[in-house]
Amino acid sequence: MTHGLRAAVALLLLAVAVGTAAADAVIYRCTDADGAVTFQNGRPCAPGQQQQRRVVEIAAPMPAYVVPGRPASAPTPAPAAPRTPPDVAPEPTALRAPPPALYACRSYDGSIDWREDATPPTRCRPMQTVGIGGLPGLGAGQACERVEDSCEAVAADALCAAWEARLHEAEFRWRYADSASSPALRQAYERLRATWDGSTCAADAP
Repeated sequence: MTHGLRAAVALLLLAVAVGTAAADAVIYRCTDADGAVTFQNGRPCAPGQQQQRRVVEIAAPMPAYVVPGRPASAPTPAPAAPRTPPDVAPEPTALRAPPPALYACRSYDGSIDWREDATPPTRCRPMQTVGIGGLPGLGAGQACERVEDSCEAVAADALCAAWEARLHEAEFRWRYADSASSPALRQAYERLRATWDGSTCAADAP
């Protein structure tokens, strides 16, 4: 899932970077039967997958920046001979810590969310109701059942991959959000990014 998500996000950001004019892009969020999430640009999800569709406007890129000419400067004087520093022990490199524990929580519809809290979130699963004459939809009301997600701790050897997938998905949600929800989603992404950058995962990333 991580490789597919990274590839989808990279392709979407590349499409934004090379665009020549404002255009509408259709983004599909696809969830398969196992809960794996992928993002597709302009291509609907495969049959049997849960699909969420969003149309976003991609603005035209800014014109290329041209560096202005710099005035001629006086010749730089030759540097002085370096002084021999005293024998000082090098400072130890700041130690990085592993990322926080992560939990994969599967909801009733099969989708998976990454959480740092082991407490399963509660969701409202819609229930089928009947109306007049026992027919659904004819005067039927709405009802739901409170159910908990099923959460499992991510194994230590898969923790960096799970954090990377969570980071890319948070960035995607922020960049393609509407103006009302964008600030909060950006703050959430920046918090995750700071956690990633300070962890051993970032140090080991290519």
